[in-house]
Amino acid sequence: MQVTLSKELEAFIAEKVQNGGYATADEVVREALRDLKAKDDPAEVDSQELAELLLTAVRGPHRPLTAEHFDQLRSRARGPVTA
Repeated sequence: MQVTLSKELEAFIAEKVQNGGYATADEVVREALRDLKAKDDPAEVDSQELAELLLTAVRGPHRPLTAEHFDQLRSRARGPVTA
């Protein structure tokens, strides 16, 4: 397959390769197409958004969970006890 690009797009791709983010122009185009394909798939978009949220949470400050935390979670999950 051959694709004709504008000079502007050719320069953009060359810049991406030159800056070291990609080894070849093919890599730039493949990633752009993967991103476009993912954009068309709502489940993929949701997965990417979830991954970004999880990565932010993992990289941020956190504290270790204790047995007390798990007891509280169990109580909340079970809800109020009814007789």
